[in-house]
Amino acid sequence: MEELFSLFNEMSENQRRLILETPTLLDAFCSEASEKIGIDVNTVKAHLSKLSASIQDETERVIRLSKSFSAVKDKSIGLIERQNDREVWFDDLIISPLIIAYAVKDLMESGMNYLDAIEKANSTDYEFELEKIGKRLRKSHDLSPLVMKPKLIRWDDGSSQKQREKKARIYHEILTLIKDTKQSMTKTQILRVLNKDNSSWRALCGEVLNYMVSREILILDGAKYSHVNNFNEYEKPYHRSIYELIADSPVSKTSILKTLGYNNKKGRAKLNKALNVMLVEGLVDTDGTKWYVPS
Repeated sequence: MEELFSLFNEMSENQRRLILETPTLLDAFCSEASEKIGIDVNTVKAHLSKLSASIQDETERVIRLSKSFSAVKDKSIGLIERQNDREVWFDDLIISPLIIAYAVKDLMESGMNYLDAIEKANSTDYEFELEKIGKRLRKSHDLSPLVMKPKLIRWDDGSSQKQREKKARIYHEILTLIKDTKQSMTKTQILRVLNKDNSSWRALCGEVLNYMVSREILILDGAKYSHVNNFNEYEKPYHRSIYELIADSPVSKTSILKTLGYNNKKGRAKLNKALNVMLVEGLVDTDGTKWYVPS
């Protein structure tokens, strides 16, 4: 049948379509083809019918593919639009209020009261500082640890007078120990130094330590407690090591991990958390591949 198909394909696409769709033209072509290639006219018609069906199937397949592509395209556009909406939501309802919150926090830490800090943060002459805070926050990968509501713990929790007296005693002992020695210590270390490492004092010590942390008398970093006045002076040796590594020139996270000897999954998670905190606090910055100390 190659001769028949060759004869059929010599015509233009428009001519072939007319022959297959018009019975009289199909009869005329089949008669002429039968004479030229010496094949019965009914056999020619049968083969052309198969060819017509094949072409029709291909056309339908193209239509199905076209519809499918359009559906995928529409879905993709929808996803893009939804992602854009999420970015607008994140910027308007998360980042923008958080920028003000951090600006107020910075101003209060510099000695300003809350109401004055709010007014200052919302003033036009503070816009440049807000832009800097915004850049830091947008580079942060996870803001969830940074927006936790402070939890205040009550000293008088309904316990007996004797228990409250014991809490007051260990409170002053802990405060004196950590403040005067200028050391960061775990709860177990505190109890051992105070010679109170037993079940009775351990539970009470935990309550007092939680109270002191909630009132920002102590800082809890990992499992160790430090006095707030001493914390920035000697604590966070890991953060200080990172800072010293990138102080002179930009360094990648991989280089930091290799230098510190923590190049594993747990080490990467710890480094990411530390860099994220330092980034938001404005201690470090990144260009996406390397970390550096901003000038």
